[in-house]
Amino acid sequence: MSLAIETLLCAARDNNLLQAEQSALFLNAQYHLDLDCFAKGDILCQQYFKPYYDVLQAKGFTICADIEVTAQSKDFVFLSLPKNMIEAHFLIAQGLLALKCGGMILCAAENKTGGSRLQKMLSSFDVSDIAHESRNKCRAVWGRVGNLNMEAVQKALDAGQRQAILDGRFQSQPGIFGWDKVDKGSDILTRFISKDMKGKGADFGCGYGYLSEFILSHCRKVKRISCIDADYRAIELCRKNLSRFEVDTPCYWADLSTPHPDLRNLDFIVMNPPFHEGKKQDLELGKAFIQSAHQSLRRGGRLWMVSNAHLPYENIVQDLFFECTKHHEGQGFKVFEGLK
Repeated sequence: MSLAIETLLCAARDNNLLQAEQSALFLNAQYHLDLDCFAKGDILCQQYFKPYYDVLQAKGFTICADIEVTAQSKDFVFLSLPKNMIEAHFLIAQGLLALKCGGMILCAAENKTGGSRLQKMLSSFDVSDIAHESRNKCRAVWGRVGNLNMEAVQKALDAGQRQAILDGRFQSQPGIFGWDKVDKGSDILTRFISKDMKGKGADFGCGYGYLSEFILSHCRKVKRISCIDADYRAIELCRKNLSRFEVDTPCYWADLSTPHPDLRNLDFIVMNPPFHEGKKQDLELGKAFIQSAHQSLRRGGRLWMVSNAHLPYENIVQDLFFECTKHHEGQGFKVFEGLK
């Protein structure tokens, strides 16, 4: 549970912001015990990230991966602010449009990832009666909707939508990993992966599809590549970005901390997932990705992987795979090939 979610819902409870039978929307939602005060039909939760989505679904909440606001129907909007500021403004704009006149929006973020700017952000949309409180090195800010600055709302919606990047080669969206560029690790990995790849493979943590597009453009003997990511938006974008290829490219919205049941006996896997922060949970996620890759490959199958040079994944690949070859170390990255 993030500290921002804790701060968000504690602020709602301690300041008596909620009333019985209010209709609410929770954007970028995560489960918290305080949500149990809602009748399950009175709150709609939205979450792109599959592990958080699965927890909310298991708790019985009405939940969607994405949302298109079409009506001013909600009394209350919760928002846990993401780190990407374009995405944050986009979600605030969506939340404001979902509110009835006089409805309330309550946002929270860690101070270092946008909390200190929240009051200014809400003010830019002409939210009224703004109040705030701080705890847990986070800030919660809330206010009411009246006469919104619709020019600012539309600007935020336009900036946060899907859009063309890299001279139109791909569609992407603010908030997904490396959304508007070629990630440096992926770029390095493409210099070393074999152009003789063939058969059936997968792209673990595919993002908007850069690595898969590269493989399909350079490896003519590949018959199928499955794309997997925990971010719903990334999967939708990847599907669109690979649609020009005649090769089968199934896309799975899934959590790869455990093996996916549809991925068996693969010939190859490429991997540059976003586990580069170096925190304990990120290191464990990286280890789980490698383990899932090992279980998904056939004997003789190959894993091609890039990671930050200081992270200890080389040892994990060496322990699990029959053979581990380090093809590159430099520019802050390592590239490994594991033979099962």
